Amino acid sequence: MIDKKSIEDLAQRVDIADIISHYIEVKRQGSSLVCVCPFHNDKNPSMHINSQKGFYHCFACKAGGNVFKFVMDYEKVNFSEAVEKIANLSNFTLTYTKTNNNTYKSNKNILPLLNAFYKQNLSKNKEALHYLYKRALNDDDIRKFELGYAPSSNESLKLLQNENIDLKEALNVGALKKDSEKEEIYASFINRITFPIYDHKNLLIGFGGRTLNSDNFAKYVNSPQSALFDKSRIFYALNLAKDSIIKQKEMIICEGYMDAIAFHKAGFTNAVAVLGTALTNHHLPIINRLEAKVILCFDNDEAGIKAAIRSSFLLSTNKIDGKVVILEGGKDPAELVANNQEKELYLLLEKGLELGEFYIRRLLDTFDLSSPLSKQKALENIQKYTFLLEPLIANSYKFLVAKFLGVDENFINLSKNKSNTKIQNKSIQKSQKNQITEIQICKFLLDHLEFKTLFFQISDIIYFNNKNLLEKILNNLGFDDEDIRELSFKHIIYLKNKNEFLLSICNINLVYFDKVSSSNISFAFKKQILDLINKNLLKIVKVLNDDEVFDFIKKILILLKEENDEVRLENLLKILLNTCKHSSYKNFYFDQDLQDNPF
Repeated sequence: MIDKKSIEDLAQRVDIADIISHYIEVKRQGSSLVCVCPFHNDKNPSMHINSQKGFYHCFACKAGGNVFKFVMDYEKVNFSEAVEKIANLSNFTLTYTKTNNNTYKSNKNILPLLNAFYKQNLSKNKEALHYLYKRALNDDDIRKFELGYAPSSNESLKLLQNENIDLKEALNVGALKKDSEKEEIYASFINRITFPIYDHKNLLIGFGGRTLNSDNFAKYVNSPQSALFDKSRIFYALNLAKDSIIKQKEMIICEGYMDAIAFHKAGFTNAVAVLGTALTNHHLPIINRLEAKVILCFDNDEAGIKAAIRSSFLLSTNKIDGKVVILEGGKDPAELVANNQEKELYLLLEKGLELGEFYIRRLLDTFDLSSPLSKQKALENIQKYTFLLEPLIANSYKFLVAKFLGVDENFINLSKNKSNTKIQNKSIQKSQKNQITEIQICKFLLDHLEFKTLFFQISDIIYFNNKNLLEKILNNLGFDDEDIRELSFKHIIYLKNKNEFLLSICNINLVYFDKVSSSNISFAFKKQILDLINKNLLKIVKVLNDDEVFDFIKKILILLKEENDEVRLENLLKILLNTCKHSSYKNFYFDQDLQDNPF
């Protein structure tokens, strides 16, 4: 069991935005942190993140909570598993109760232990070293990329047992696998050259393995899916390439471990590799966080072409700039570098096709353009793609498409007609002023609960349209409530002080009295008094100092809330009319007898 104090320490230390950014791209939008909500089919950044207060909220589906709730819902795990996942992502060591500290090893120590073991074994395996040297790698390359060799399963198991590592923990991080039929546990990597894989935070999360047995159908394998390892979210060698990518604002994405290493040997230190698959949506946050253009460099085989097509579509429709390089002649980057053809590799990268152009050309290749009907079908398929792009970008391909179809550019439409689309005006109209004032008051009360008692003295929940939200605030509900979370993200002009709070209450009270029809004479007097105060606010603020303004307005509002005697209210109105006429607010006395006619 995880120690409660350890969980509290983790919650204090972790930045919720950092954790969410591991799963989804987080962007800064003005002063806010936003992302696409993963809990519904969100196309716009509907989720807002408050790092200071440690919670998130989606304005569309209303999902929200703290960092543990996010990981629980995203990963579909229980609370303890979410805590451990967050601790791993944060490089935080949890403490456990009822656990033998001599036998317990933190998850994050298991893979580094194996990595050291694999590296030590490589120096003893001549066949593995010969293979690497044959691929033109030298000892410096081997050290830089921490290449190793995984021996037999029994040797790896023996190491873990000697280090008193719980095999269940080793299973959890992908160091071991389990044969469900035979109920046997065995090492994930057996008789393979190993490539350690680090995430963008430089945490070792898994391995890739290359067999030396030509009869083995699985030439390359990766660590199994685990709490740490998900190949659809990872780039190999990103830990080594990140600084160069940031500096150059460009990243090369290739197909495999050896290609990435070859690029680095050739001086392209901004190269990374996907892990046996094309790019996925989960890779996009990393690319966007690096603010990099992308060069896709794939082999000229069926798998490479398909990966390039899928990846170019994904990147371009997500507003990521870049180009595609297809290596001709059946050679991959590793072979070119091994044959001292770095210059040829450089020229190939320079000649890459822009992402959208590559995708459109490949799409056109699938059509026989010999007839008008086939040209129309080709255009319709291109439009399915270009309609996903911004109009300016989409229309930049008109010349290319017209040229391939052999028609005039005027016949080509590559963007949706948005002339009838209403652009929502985000500026608040005058008719919504009351709504803004209510939100300002709610926000002020949320941040200054000490004014709760005063609120009940000078106003009432029934005066507000946002009764439900106001009631939650006054009842001290916290950020577990979706309405309060949403309020905290409202972009409004804050009430700066207690005087602005009182003046806003005056406005709301008057709006309520204006819209309610009543034949009650006391009600009518209260309405006239509020109207008189609101019309003379500028004078009051000019004549009195801040403390005097607060005291003056507060006493009037309290009196209006408590007083229902018609005669006293009528006399108050007459006194205020005379006071406002002569701007004699400093001489106004609330202790005078309102029962007697002052005139």
